[in-house]
Formats: sequence, C-alpha cells, structure tokens
Amino acid sequence: MRVTRWTATAVTCLLAGSVGLAQVGRGGTRWFAPLADAQRTSWVRVDQKITPQAMAAPGFRLQWSKAPGKEHGVTGPFMQGVTASGVTLFVPMSVVTGAGDRVYALDNDIGFVVWQRALDVENAAALPACAGPITSAATRIVPLDATATADPLARPPSPPGVGYRSLIGKPGEGNPMDSVRRQAQPPRPATPATPAAGAAGAAAGTATPSATTARAPGDIPGAPRSATPVRGLAVPSGVVYVIGRDGRLRVLGLASGKDLQKPAAFLPRGARFTAPVAVDTRLYTATTGACDGTADGVWSVDLDSDSKPVVSWKTNGGPVVGAVAFTSDGTLLVAVGAGTASGDGKANAIVALDPKTLAVKDWFSRPDADFATGPTVIRVGTREVVTAATRDGRVIVLDAAGLGGADHATPLATSAAVAGTGAAVRRDAVAAWQQANGDTFVLVPVDGPLAAGVGSPGRAPVRGAVVALRLAGSGSATSIAPVWASASLASPATPVVVNGVVFALGSGRPAGASRAAVGAVLHAYDGLTGKRFYSSGAAMKAPASPGSLWSGLGQIYVGTDDGTLHAFGFDDERWALPRTR
Repeated sequence: MRVTRWTATAVTCLLAGSVGLAQVGRGGTRWFAPLADAQRTSWVRVDQKITPQAMAAPGFRLQWSKAPGKEHGVTGPFMQGVTASGVTLFVPMSVVTGAGDRVYALDNDIGFVVWQRALDVENAAALPACAGPITSAATRIVPLDATATADPLARPPSPPGVGYRSLIGKPGEGNPMDSVRRQAQPPRPATPATPAAGAAGAAAGTATPSATTARAPGDIPGAPRSATPVRGLAVPSGVVYVIGRDGRLRVLGLASGKDLQKPAAFLPRGARFTAPVAVDTRLYTATTGACDGTADGVWSVDLDSDSKPVVSWKTNGGPVVGAVAFTSDGTLLVAVGAGTASGDGKANAIVALDPKTLAVKDWFSRPDADFATGPTVIRVGTREVVTAATRDGRVIVLDAAGLGGADHATPLATSAAVAGTGAAVRRDAVAAWQQANGDTFVLVPVDGPLAAGVGSPGRAPVRGAVVALRLAGSGSATSIAPVWASASLASPATPVVVNGVVFALGSGRPAGASRAAVGAVLHAYDGLTGKRFYSSGAAMKAPASPGSLWSGLGQIYVGTDDGTLHAFGFDDERWALPRTR
C-alpha cells in the first residue's frame, strides 16, 4: 500500500478553506455504488451545480484528467467510482478501482491522489481470462430510500432505528461516516462460532452461523467495533467495500485505504461477477457467464459478522444479466437471461428474492423476454415499478408488489422495440428519473441503428443512441413510449441523470486491424426535450472503460482504457489550487 501525502502548501490552503469550499462550493450529492443507488437508477436527484438552466449557459467543461497509475506503470480500464465528502480534511473524494487490481482515492476537485494501493490478489496469474482484468467496483452502504443521491444538507434526518444514512456533518459538526441507525432496537445476541465459514459457506451456497458481537450505535459493518459511541472530529470516516478478482472481500478505510479487517472469502476463485452493492448489513453481487465453472446466481455476505458467512441462489437456467437491484422495502431483484431452466430454475425472468435467505419470493417470466439489462426500480405515484430492457430494445414494466400477476407472466406495460435491425441493448441497466411533477422517464442505450420512427423527425439516422421513453399511467392503464433520442453515440453506455440533465456517453471503440481507435465523447441533454447542451468533442483520446461513467459532488467522471480519469463540471473556488492535466 502507498499513501500519498499532501504538500505543506496544499495542507495550508485546505485547512484555511476546505470546510467552506468542499461543503458549499462543490455541493454534497454523492454516488454510493455502481449505478448510483440500490434501485440502480443512475439518477442524482438534486445537485447544487448541475441544472438545466446552468447547462444552457457556458461554463461546463473538462476540469481535470489524471492517470493515477502512471507512476507505477499501470494503464488499463476503470470501474465506476463512489464518492464521499469530508473524509480527509473535509476534501470531497472519489474511490475508484482500476487495472492492476489498484484502488485509488482522488480529490474530486483537483484530481490529486489522496491514497492508492494495490490489492494482494491471491495467485492472480492463475485466474481464468473470463474472470475479467479488474477487481470489482467499490460500494458503500446504500440507503434503501430515495435519499441515496439527494443533497444530504437539505434532507431531513431519518427516524431512529430505521435503515442507513450517510452522515455528512455541516461545518463544525464532524466528518462523515456510514452508520447503523439502530438506537431504538435491541443489540443482536452473540451466536456460537462454527469452523465452517467463508469459502466453505460459499462453496455450499448456504448460510453459516457465526460469532457476532453486539454493536454500539455508530459502528460500521465490517470495521473494528467501538467500545463507546463517539462524536465530532473523532468519528471514524467510514469504509468502502471491494471484491478482489480472487473472490475475497476487502473492507477498506475511506481515509487511508488500509484493510480494516482481514480479507474474507466470499466468491469462488475465477468467478465473473457484476457490480456489488451493500445494503443494510449485507453485501450483494451476482455471478454470470459460468466462468471457471461457477454457476450463475446471486451471492450475499453478512458484513456484520466476524466470520462473514455467505448465502447464494443459483438460477438453474439462464445467465444473470446486469446488476441486482432493490425495492424500497428491501426485496432483491435479479434479471435472468434466455436459457433452459431445470427444476425450479428460471430463464427469461425477473426474480424477487428475500434479502437475507435469497429464497425466491416472486417472479415474472415469458419466453419472449430476452432481458439484456438488469432491473431498475422507480416509484410512480404510490407504486414502485420495475423496468428492464430486452435485447431488441423493448422496455418491460412490472409492478414491484406483484411482478407478473397471478400467472407470473403479465407485465404492467411493454414498449415497442426501439432497437432497429442489427442493433441490440447490451448494458448493465437502463436509467430512470422523474420530474418534480411526477413525469417519469426511462433511458435505454441502443448499440446500432434505431427502429423506424424513433427519434426526432428529420434528424439524420444514428448509429447508436440513448432513447428516452416516458412512463405514464397506473395499473392496467400504464404506458411507455419513446419521446426523444440522442445524436449518434459510438457504443453508448448506461446514461447518468443529474437534476434533469441526461449525460450520455459514447464509449468509442478500440483500435482494430484496419481502423484507428475512437475516443469517448460525453454529451449532455435536457431530459425533457432532448435538446443538447454540451459535447466534449475530442477531449478524450481513448475509448471509455465499460461502465466507467458516474457522478457526484457536482461533477461527471469518465474512466478511459488508457488509464486516465476525466472530470467534467463547472469551475468553483478550489480551482485556484494547481490542477493535473
């Protein structure tokens, strides 16, 4: 591990002004996990910097580019980062994983590397190529309600004993932490330890009893337990969770990147897995592609236990598609692609699982539902709905309270296909967002030409685009139809929505035998009308890393395959400090 030290000049400047500037100048909205929240919407609800009005005026631009692994000779792709405000001297920070199994913490404002470390992946050279070249994206504990990407300084506090929230102190009230809000609940009793845990539990796919010590209020799952609650500047600054390519779970301190616990066995070695998310006291991911013989399924580890017992559920049918998602009541949802199911297995399905046992609670399945994205959950009026896209670009809308009705095959609505001949949807998820008046939109990335009639009349044909569909009505009257499409995007990523502004990324393409590489291009659109506000043009020379688009703290971040991270946003007061270009 290598921890980067601030220079004396930078420390002086930060001590003099970081509290006000980081808390007020940059803003407080955060990105807790890949795809933003537990519902996997890729939607930042409120932002102090990015608004349609601000984007309509000049000023949004590339702020910095940084190759954090360059000094160690590391280049290659990145995963989505997570953001945390006020971790080190109140510095707003992103934690991002990259090639070489490295984890970086960067100052969001100036791209300075606060700390970095290389994970000790066991016998990395023997891992199969299908496992991928990179460790998992990081995740923090994600609230189940809509506060995950709201402004923490503007929202009311959660009631005692209900769920999680990330505490970001106002100036003078201390550093942030991920804390368990369980003051109104009795402590969990200790249970006897058993020898079988970790890898054995993972192999068996069942829960293993473990020793669990009662936590004090303010303790963090997976971190050393506090003897007494602490307040103010003594509050620990939180943790971030990462799964290594060897399947072991790491619990890293946000302030230093150090292991706060010994790495714990979680997934089988050589498994290929989707973006993780930590909810309540458990961390979840899914294995897909049957890499190295690992079955497709969902896996969960108990963060609050010293021995980290593991439970799993196997599809016994099609492959897992995209990332798992959650409803606001904690029900876990997973998309299963086309395949042949055996026994009680599932294929062409959205399946609801109990978050603790991973037992099947409900499902939707149809032979023509060839899902190409994971589920995304959004509330429409008093109802939560589940949306996912099929490979041909149809968006299927389900009632979260009863996925497929009595026959497990009846959706609330299905859109027409938005992908044209030869096109397909191949991404982790759709994005979803909502206007203050309740108007709800779903955004689908389509790789290839659009279906006839999709997009603006008279616009030149596109080769790859993000399509916005409006979701309206309720119950049997629910409808979903396209309203606008972006300009051409080379290999579009799942878009990000910030405060009504849609950020659509054309990932570009790597160089081929007879073609040059196409660099990534970031576009910004009015979410209501599809009017384009901004294009990054040739600012990024290399293709984007798959899935490496995220937001938080008033900026948009893109990681590219040449090992460079790019931050886009508006200038603020801290730009007086030197930037790395």
